[in-house]
Amino acid sequence: MLSYKHGFHAGNHADVLKHVCLIYFIKSIKKQYNSIIYVDTHAGGGIYNFNDAYMKKNQEYSTGIGKIDNYIKEDPYIKFYLKTLKNINENKKKTFYPGSPKIAEYLTENNDELYFFELHNNEFIILKKNFRTKINIKISKLDGFNFFNERKLNIEKKGVILIDPSYEIKDDFENVIKFVQNHYELYKNKIVIIWYPILNREYTNEFIEKFKKTGIKDILRIEMPIKNDSIERGMSGSGLIVLNTHQKTAQSLRGTVKEIQDCLQLEGNKKRIIVNFLR
Repeated sequence: MLSYKHGFHAGNHADVLKHVCLIYFIKSIKKQYNSIIYVDTHAGGGIYNFNDAYMKKNQEYSTGIGKIDNYIKEDPYIKFYLKTLKNINENKKKTFYPGSPKIAEYLTENNDELYFFELHNNEFIILKKNFRTKINIKISKLDGFNFFNERKLNIEKKGVILIDPSYEIKDDFENVIKFVQNHYELYKNKIVIIWYPILNREYTNEFIEKFKKTGIKDILRIEMPIKNDSIERGMSGSGLIVLNTHQKTAQSLRGTVKEIQDCLQLEGNKKRIIVNFLR
């Protein structure tokens, strides 16, 4: 979607869920392997200043980082997420919200391979500028769904792939399923994180059912509603589909996702989190 701007949504409730989990998975795999691959299929600009017009227009960050920034409880994954954001800003007061490329760059090292894809021209230019000094990062102005056609990645090497399209066109839901079906053998040694919005409960249920029909085992579903289902426009929550992760992951993250929901949900929400395996 070439009119889409990540800055409108940066730091919102969906970003908090996505980035807490992304940090968890990158840290987990970095503990085990000296060098990993990280792929971001829809990278955006990577850094979003709170004073930027896009950030200020809808102030979606007030539904996410704005609510949880002063978190005082003891969940270790939320606390490390907030510490990561603070360290990336290099300032006690956060001046920008880091997108997934910046978070991944912070958590990895020069011997890791990072691949960022961004088709939107303005976002691509900003992305290149933000990471121009990093020799281990390859940035491509391409549709991230096609990255296996453009880059020859080491199939055996461990890593993390984040698939995070805008879903502003319904085809993105189908593109995600096709990507999973067509390329699974190429990334079965990597953790694949697929973000999705909850825009319509019928669409969401259909999306999940299609994952079940892929035949892939150990598909983890993480879903966090912040308000009750509604026919009104906008997200009522968001979720992640995670492939190739360990069974104990659900147990590790369930309490954290519930804690995030408790911090971010709107008054009157009765929808519960989901953290379980589909198969």
